[in-house]
Amino acid sequence: MGPMPDPDIRYNVNLPLTVDEMTEWNAGELKRHRVTRRTALRTATIGAGSITAAQFGLAQKAFAAGGGRAGPVGVVVSGRHLSFAPDTFGLRDSAMALTAQLVSRTGKLPKTLRAYVEVGQSPGHYGQRYEAEIVHLVGQYVVPNGPAGSQFYLKGQMTGLRPDRVYHYRVVLNDGTATGDAYFTTAPTFRIGRRHVVDVPRPFTFTAFADVGTNNAPTDPRFAWGNDPASVTGNGGTWARGVFDDNYYSATDPVAGPGGTDPTPAVTMTNLMARQKPAFTLLAGDICYADPGGSGLPADNTMPTPKGKNAYNPYVWDVFLDQIEPQAAFSPWMFATGNHDMEPLYGATSYLGDSASHGYAGLQHRLDLPKNGPKTCPSVYRFVYGNVAVISVDANDLSAEIQTNTGYSDGAQLSWLESTLKEWRTDPEVAPGIDFVVAFFHHCAYSTTDNHASDGGVRDALDPLFSKYQVDLVVQGHNHLMERTDPIKNGQRTKAAPDRSTIEPALDGVTYLCVGSGGRPRYPFRPAPSTTAPAPAGVEPSGPQALPEGQRYRGYRPAGGKNSAENNTENVANSYVWAKGDSALSSSGYPTGVKVPETVDWSQVRYDDYAFIAVDVVPAPHGQSTTFTIRTIADALPGTGRPQTEIDRLTLKRTAGRGAITS
Repeated sequence: MGPMPDPDIRYNVNLPLTVDEMTEWNAGELKRHRVTRRTALRTATIGAGSITAAQFGLAQKAFAAGGGRAGPVGVVVSGRHLSFAPDTFGLRDSAMALTAQLVSRTGKLPKTLRAYVEVGQSPGHYGQRYEAEIVHLVGQYVVPNGPAGSQFYLKGQMTGLRPDRVYHYRVVLNDGTATGDAYFTTAPTFRIGRRHVVDVPRPFTFTAFADVGTNNAPTDPRFAWGNDPASVTGNGGTWARGVFDDNYYSATDPVAGPGGTDPTPAVTMTNLMARQKPAFTLLAGDICYADPGGSGLPADNTMPTPKGKNAYNPYVWDVFLDQIEPQAAFSPWMFATGNHDMEPLYGATSYLGDSASHGYAGLQHRLDLPKNGPKTCPSVYRFVYGNVAVISVDANDLSAEIQTNTGYSDGAQLSWLESTLKEWRTDPEVAPGIDFVVAFFHHCAYSTTDNHASDGGVRDALDPLFSKYQVDLVVQGHNHLMERTDPIKNGQRTKAAPDRSTIEPALDGVTYLCVGSGGRPRYPFRPAPSTTAPAPAGVEPSGPQALPEGQRYRGYRPAGGKNSAENNTENVANSYVWAKGDSALSSSGYPTGVKVPETVDWSQVRYDDYAFIAVDVVPAPHGQSTTFTIRTIADALPGTGRPQTEIDRLTLKRTAGRGAITS
């Protein structure tokens, strides 16, 4: 393929469309310019002293904080994170996966190094040992003016565990290196008898958010932002603020802006979630922002970044994994993929069954994504915890807004998704044990933000399936704020569900909740109708509808009185939804859709700063009422003087054991 096209012209079918085509195009360019893998590996070691020192310093600090004891070879273990591992295609599996990073003083590992995960039922008494695989992840090609990346990960899987048990574990290396003790609880299970479910699990809580990132950038003097390291004099040799971290908060942000109540919400959110003692955490895409461009284009750290390219720094992952370790080492974190998680720096991974990577090869090595979904969709999977079934969907495959990966599964994801939902809701051997179904993914099917709003590709693909098979809750990201809908069925709002409401999803429909408020700089809601934010044709806004879009959550009072300066009604006259259209290139160089104005009545709760959800599940015996309460918790709400505040609550109610539908 030839050079990348001018991003301002219409798209051409002969030019790269997907992440894999972008990777193929880049490989051709490297061949044309006589850049070899040996060159890439050599580049990865240029300035190795500064990179290695930064990596090791960060990892050593996390290792020590977790109670680690170093051995003589100078290798430490950091960034531990757990995942449920239902890789047998069964509904429930007590296996647990663990991934962690191995970092040395030299940037290399001894060939004789071996890693193990030791497991037992009390601290210091580890009766089982599992050998872990050690993976060397190296960038596929040279990033102009940036690092190629060289990182080591251990991947272990603990099998043969009993359900609903607390296990202690540690990682050990064959030189005597050992992490401190950590622990986890395996998933409970329902035993399904001839007529009803027995062994009802205890109540539990899980948490969810999205669009997290980091509040610290990797320290790397050689690859400081800009071609001349002197350009960041006074910045301590680190990347400039806001390039590979979250630190470009608006001065008007009352939480994270100058003088705000919390300057590091990405870190704080994880710490606040830990207070909920979650059984697991869902992260609905846009994980660490090693690729701040978010469109899956080839990497180039030239300043300014050329059109058709994205900046990329693999060492952001080091910062992020150490950031979440205090929680993720003790309860599983389950990840979906967002647009910022398409990283075309790596070739296909051995964990995949085909030659494609779709930009996820690096994630397959760094994370513990279960492998029970469709073969060609590495971030699509399912698991069951107690009476709750959870499914991860890859919205990049469905998006009308950012079409870099759109359609890569060729329908395989939707086919698998429907068969899974059908099994959960109609199979007589399965359905009695599943009361609530949760889907989580990135691009919003329903949202009214000024940035991104709703994605019609996602909505059109998923809303009919979710309505048909009675999905209870949909967790979304992408839009950097919190927004909850009223229940929706077949694209229509069925009833109002304000704060502290109770709904019955079997009758009322699906609740969609955007919680892309995990730490990245916030987005606003839609402004007043104007030439840049038009209302749909034929809509003439008047009264509150002519005012700027406002927030609505428990305790919120608009400045100057109700509706005096903003529209905080449920109706939004000037939202929009992305449609695939004729797929032009955006100004950044990726294929994109078109905005179609729409008026909505389903936007029930809106908050435009940092928040997460905690979901309290109370299972029940067959035939009795079981509940699923969604609490939205805001970080450092201005004026409260408290580190967190509950701003919304919605309870979903079902009859236990009767989640089956007739068709």
